[in-house]
Amino acid sequence: MGAALRWLGLTLHGHPNVTISDRLGRDGPLAAFAAILAAILSVATGATPARSQLLDQLINPDIPGIAGEPGVTVTSRQRPDYDPLGVRFGNVTVRPELRESVGYDDNVNGSSRAQGSALVETDARVAAKYEDSQSTAGARLSVDDVRYLSKSAQSFTNWQAGLGGTYLVGRDTLSLGYDHFNLSQTPRDLDVPQLDQPLAYRLDLLRASYKAVFSRLFVQPGIALAAYSYDNGTVGGKPYLQSSRNRLVATPSVTVGYELSPRRNLVFVVRDAVASYDNRRIFGAKPDFNDLSVLAGIDYDADGIWRFRLLGGYETRDFSSRQYKTIAAPIAEAAVIWSPTGLTTVTASATRHIQDSADDTTIGFTETALGLRVDHELLRNVLLQAHVRYAVDEYSHNQGTESLVRFGAGATWLLNRNLQLETSAEHSTRTSGGAVRASGLNGYDGTIVLVTLRLAL
Repeated sequence: MGAALRWLGLTLHGHPNVTISDRLGRDGPLAAFAAILAAILSVATGATPARSQLLDQLINPDIPGIAGEPGVTVTSRQRPDYDPLGVRFGNVTVRPELRESVGYDDNVNGSSRAQGSALVETDARVAAKYEDSQSTAGARLSVDDVRYLSKSAQSFTNWQAGLGGTYLVGRDTLSLGYDHFNLSQTPRDLDVPQLDQPLAYRLDLLRASYKAVFSRLFVQPGIALAAYSYDNGTVGGKPYLQSSRNRLVATPSVTVGYELSPRRNLVFVVRDAVASYDNRRIFGAKPDFNDLSVLAGIDYDADGIWRFRLLGGYETRDFSSRQYKTIAAPIAEAAVIWSPTGLTTVTASATRHIQDSADDTTIGFTETALGLRVDHELLRNVLLQAHVRYAVDEYSHNQGTESLVRFGAGATWLLNRNLQLETSAEHSTRTSGGAVRASGLNGYDGTIVLVTLRLAL
């Protein structure tokens, strides 16, 4: 929604995305893969929980640079006159930042009968990064508080803390990371009904990997352990139970990458996620599952104007209980980046993957999302942005569909190194049909307008 949610990887109370370390710019294309399953924590990067973009973990979405070098986009371009310097203590750089937003949400409850409210959002964060010739390490803490002035029940606070790093062993890289997230489900999200108030959930994420390098080829085994815990709530005064979603997920993986040439890389990954749930579902057994996915991808910079980031494969989710049928689907993540000039970047994206359902009456769904974003550098210190995104959840075994369309625009004025002014507006339309509509996933229209002042050192 605002600046803080964007830093957490959220989009207007949507779902998180994941990015990786900025080591690509320092060490070359293959070094970006060293951050897979690691938490290299700096102000420019983030690691976030569920519904993460695997593509961004495996293939760095942004190539940093100062001018118009191939692969540098409007958003990844470094601006030495306006970028905060941080506070240095030897090899440690500390980057504190505060964002204060005010605005209006005309449909706070995500209801067909809209009720609006003015809002105030406060986002505070601090990140520290250590770096030497052999290792990197970092830690960060962020707090994002959203207050609805006339709908106080819908106010919420998210916070996040993490630490992690990498250690070079000859040409190889050992990566370790841990993150804790306290986040919220809101009635504006996909797969969430009209909650009487936001529901908190927590995620503890521990990750480790070892990247072995053989000239242009690397092999990287890794493992991620994720523990989810959800609060229960109410919808229309009736209990809405989420404790059946509490689970531990262990995901071993093997990633293989090959550098064809600078900015042209291949990647292949196999993951096997095993989920163990704490509680039975109201209408059945525990939905323990084994989820196997195989993907292959390419990062190809054709001529500095076009760049293709593609990852595709197949995913199948088998459940321990015979009560639940297998869910299987082709999956993909893709982005095409077009830079017709050094001042404009157009990014088209597509994703498709299997997710668990927040509703106890449905076991899961396949989500497909399409997006288009245009970034334009009007002046050296004035950036414009417009975007549209369409996502549809297809619930398993013909239980219905739910879709969400979001479009909006914004502008950023870089006043100096320490101050930045942002304005943004976004409209959302959610529709649903079939059994999921009967379960409370109703449609709505809503618009959020924000003005944000950022202070950074």
